[in-house]
Amino acid sequence: MKKYSLFLLVSLFAFYGCSDDNDEIKGGDDNDKKEVVVSFENLLTEAESEFKTDKGEAGDVYIQYQISDPQDLIQLSHYYGNWGFGGGFTYTNKTDVSTPGYSNLSAITAKGKNGKVYLTANTSSYTPAQITNLNPSEYDFKGAWITNTTYAYLAIKDGNDGGGDYSMVKGPFTNKDNDWFKLTATGYSADKNKIGSVDFYLADFRNNKQEIVNTWQWFDWSSIKDAAYITFEMSSTDNNESGQMNTPSYFSLDAITLIEK
Repeated sequence: MKKYSLFLLVSLFAFYGCSDDNDEIKGGDDNDKKEVVVSFENLLTEAESEFKTDKGEAGDVYIQYQISDPQDLIQLSHYYGNWGFGGGFTYTNKTDVSTPGYSNLSAITAKGKNGKVYLTANTSSYTPAQITNLNPSEYDFKGAWITNTTYAYLAIKDGNDGGGDYSMVKGPFTNKDNDWFKLTATGYSADKNKIGSVDFYLADFRNNKQEIVNTWQWFDWSSIKDAAYITFEMSSTDNNESGQMNTPSYFSLDAITLIEK
């Protein structure tokens, strides 16, 4: 089936200043540098909603958009079909922490780190989640706040991905199986050379641990701060016979932070 691409710049609200939780972020020598924290507050006029576009056409596989802030500081990949969110990033204010299934885009926290609106991402080889720094000569990446979505959290905790008899998840994670669910952020230069990668475990049952992230936690990108863009990949111990991941490839971000060079 043919894929169509359409690019749309959607203005996002950004504000300047230090993060409200800067005392929780280890900045080292960067403490005196100005930070830019991207916010998505006040962009959604209805409760329990997410960014949508009315540009889709019947039969489209995915419509590809680029979402950028008013100052052109960052750009986010976004994919949408006539059935709804397809992948990359979208912003949402959903608060449902009990309903399993892919249609629930809520973070397990039911709110953002700094407000009601936050990002939810679904990343795959077909719909990669990517963040681009549009001013790499002025700003570096610093990091973002991260948590699980309700969809992924319930699949890990209860073995429930909303698929009923058609569920692909193997069941709840166990430390007997040393299960884990990981997000990898990889930074690239403008000429597409890999700079490096940093991992964040959204669930970790290795070495008798039983950790499933259900709060906002800081995801430090300082090791890939010089990246022109960052891509996100997910991996898990729950995979099918072909090696494809059964755990939902969803995560939530908020307060993406840049820091002046």
